[in-house]
Amino acid sequence: MTIHNDAASFEAALRLCASREDVRILRRVRPISELVTEGPPIGPTRRIAIVDTETTSVDVQTAEIIEIAAAVVLVDDAGEIRAVEETRRGLRDPGIPIPAEVQLLTGISDDDVAGRGLNVPRWEALLGGSDLIVAHNAGYDAPIVERLLPAIKGQAWACSMREIDWAAHGFDGAKLGHLLMQIGYFTTGHRADADVISLAHLLTHRPDGVRPLMAELVARAAQPSLRIEATGALFDKRHLLKARGYRWDAREKVWWREIAEAAHETEILWLARDAELRATPRVIQFSWHTRYR
Repeated sequence: MTIHNDAASFEAALRLCASREDVRILRRVRPISELVTEGPPIGPTRRIAIVDTETTSVDVQTAEIIEIAAAVVLVDDAGEIRAVEETRRGLRDPGIPIPAEVQLLTGISDDDVAGRGLNVPRWEALLGGSDLIVAHNAGYDAPIVERLLPAIKGQAWACSMREIDWAAHGFDGAKLGHLLMQIGYFTTGHRADADVISLAHLLTHRPDGVRPLMAELVARAAQPSLRIEATGALFDKRHLLKARGYRWDAREKVWWREIAEAAHETEILWLARDAELRATPRVIQFSWHTRYR
């Protein structure tokens, strides 16, 4: 006998499955328009551009963009998305063959991008007119996007991967797809527009049931911070530095990390005591606008 389930019985079956400890339900991500909070905004709104790119490599110095996507949303003082102003995506011919592993990951082939180009002035106007640009790995995306769109240099960037305390909210890891599954969603395909939608879902998630993570990100992005460089670090301390959040700057040949201004003295003490730094660390004042440049 064949049983035909209607929507109501399907939802009931999902609720039954979700009530079991050994079952987790994942739903496909929704359009960004469905993430908008209805009602009047709380305080003024900011234009925030959520951005993602697909590129030819993971080397920030040489990577070429093959796809870029953005969603410009209006966000109020409570971190709520109140409107979607514009969404855009575009393919770009990088001028070099797309590596096989990138084609496999993204599904973007040389034929897909052949002869394609971006309207640079339109993209510069879109992102340059935003109050804040958000990417999940801004330390990678920002310099690549700025190289392609030079007129946006000096815009404010925020990094959702590093400027949200995922562990404190009960998350395991910080990769976009893994985080998405932990809030009960999935997406298909590794494309720039899909990742923008995924990030929007994460930023509207409410770990405490009240405040969206967007509020935490915007507040953190506005705080003063420092770039501290572990000058004179011994080679055998690299694993210790990496575990503490330091990253290797291939251009400057130095380990560095961003810290809150208030953590300055604590970090200097750690470098001297635990990392056994043999030179005075270099400290650079970041502003909201230049953090990732």
